[in-house]
Amino acid sequence: MIRVIDYRDPVEGCTGHLVYDGDGCALAAGGFRMRSGVTEQMLRGLASRMTLKQRVLGSNVDGAKCGIDYDPAGPAREAVLTRFVTFLRDELATRYSMGCDMGTRFDELEQVAAGIGLPSVKYAVQRAQRLSDNDFRSRMAVLKAPVGRRTVGQRRAGHALAHAVLAAADHAGHRVTRLRCGIQGFGNLGRSAAESLVQAGAWVTAVADEYGCAADPRGIDVTELLKHGDRPVAASVAPQARLPREALFELPVDVLVLAAVEDAVSLSQAAALPAPIVVVGANRGVSDAAEQVLASRGVLVIPDFVGGVGGSASMEVLFGAPSTPEPHEVLDNLAFLIRELCGDVLAGARQRDLTPSQVASDMAAAAVISPQGRPYGASPYARPSRRPKGNRFAAATARMNRAGGKA
Repeated sequence: MIRVIDYRDPVEGCTGHLVYDGDGCALAAGGFRMRSGVTEQMLRGLASRMTLKQRVLGSNVDGAKCGIDYDPAGPAREAVLTRFVTFLRDELATRYSMGCDMGTRFDELEQVAAGIGLPSVKYAVQRAQRLSDNDFRSRMAVLKAPVGRRTVGQRRAGHALAHAVLAAADHAGHRVTRLRCGIQGFGNLGRSAAESLVQAGAWVTAVADEYGCAADPRGIDVTELLKHGDRPVAASVAPQARLPREALFELPVDVLVLAAVEDAVSLSQAAALPAPIVVVGANRGVSDAAEQVLASRGVLVIPDFVGGVGGSASMEVLFGAPSTPEPHEVLDNLAFLIRELCGDVLAGARQRDLTPSQVASDMAAAAVISPQGRPYGASPYARPSRRPKGNRFAAATARMNRAGGKA
């Protein structure tokens, strides 16, 4: 059941919505998008995508999404954001676990929450997970702890995306060392993915943002690139390494990582893309039509509700653990979880001769949730647990067979 809560800003007149996709679980989670043109229909689709992520993970959480139709660069940004979060205060205190999305930052959302008397925009997790005040605070503090150049909170989604890349490459027979990766988008998701890929021994040979593309077949100095903050990537490298942004889709990389916008690959680009693997981290980064074109050419595509599951998976790792994990443990256990999840999906795809999207969708449809259970701690992919590679896929298939679904 979908439930929508509507809002109109009393000063600017812009409209906003909170969409719950399902009412079976005590907790629903999803990000806050601030962007011109945000609509209820758009948020319904994104909330549904969040439910897919939760079901694939095996968490007892429903999907949600909120957003407001306002330019994040507008002059009243802070006031509009504050009024909308304040409007949602009761939901944040009871059921809605809010994250950031396009146009918002987690630190600013936390600051607004503190200003309206909430410990966090994820305060609903404490109630649903049955945590003490101290336990909740200590776990949330882990997100602010530095691991390398950035905090756990900044790195978690991109770190998971990087390990989805590594799992897909391993499945396809590529070695991690000097694995050539091209990254589309260099915001927080793309930067964190690049950092983790390089740490694992891969090469980031191309990075593109809205302003251009930086490329070097010997590997870009990601550490140097990260020092430039939000500066356009092409402006941060030598002139001979600068290309038009569209050039990314023509370069000979082993894996193309989509970490920015929706529908990033056009049908014509999909028909000629040289990369044998595409891993999607951005919400709806590849359209269904473009994915079909890629699949018809034998390109391995990891969908967004697997490659982009890092934010949700990090909550499973952080709150599902019996005690507060150390910062490095969150990233280590998150990497383990993502590798196991991807292994299960890819094993199913190989066994059934289907795409990873089809297999992951079937797994999500067959997922069994426990509405009375705690949101986190039930995922079969998290430590400590029996390695489930292939097992959950097989169990999902058996359940679908008994129910008369497709096998």
